Amino acid sequence: MSGLAYSTAKWVTCFVIGVTIALAAFAVHLSVENTAGFKHWATLKLMEKGWTGAALLLYATMNALLVMVAVCVTLFVAPAAAGSGIAECKAYLNGIDIPGIFYLNTLVAKLVGTIGAVAGGLAVGKEGPLVHAGACIATLISQGGPQGCQLPWFRHFWNDQDRGEMVVTGAAAGVAAAFRSPVGGVLFALEEMSSWWRNALMWRVFFTTAVVSVTVRMLIKASCSSDGQCGFFGSGGFIIFEVKQGQEEYQVYE
Repeated sequence: MSGLAYSTAKWVTCFVIGVTIALAAFAVHLSVENTAGFKHWATLKLMEKGWTGAALLLYATMNALLVMVAVCVTLFVAPAAAGSGIAECKAYLNGIDIPGIFYLNTLVAKLVGTIGAVAGGLAVGKEGPLVHAGACIATLISQGGPQGCQLPWFRHFWNDQDRGEMVVTGAAAGVAAAFRSPVGGVLFALEEMSSWWRNALMWRVFFTTAVVSVTVRMLIKASCSSDGQCGFFGSGGFIIFEVKQGQEEYQVYE
């Protein structure tokens, strides 16, 4: 593969990674918002009827079921998905091989477990797991698929340097997806994740986080109503630390 084709393949791969991570993050957000929204809606309906005991039982049962789903999918599908995953990504980028950290089953368990844990009322957030999920998505896409069925077209990326760069890119994109902050994702990758850096990597990371930010905004604009309602029960608010005052709307053509 020539140098131009290799560089083009990397940029196209980064674009696909950014769009995929944005879709995954938006799906997690919608699931958490609507699952928690339904839980609170059903509880309030029972309380309005004066059935306080039934409301408490329903609320506790739904929380227990959601957390149990998160626990079971982690224990029996992918133990490597336990925790936020940020520490594991850092360890990998510093030369420590952790089995199964970027496998497909780990990604599935991470996304499903995050939905169950956050919607189930645990004192955890979905921002940290999105970093690990982003690294998993970047690894799977850049390596041509899961272990054992990788597409040979991606063989030029089957080396430690390219794999490590894609992990950094995916982790930064996960931050951008969680906070809609492309520059924040770049700074996180530079300051917290990677042990080595170069200008070419910085531009690709920034491009990927920008793609994530734009894709998330387009998904919100297409899926959420003007009053911030996302889905049937979601109350909106894709990020916790969002600034709305004095901020104009973004149009697709921009």
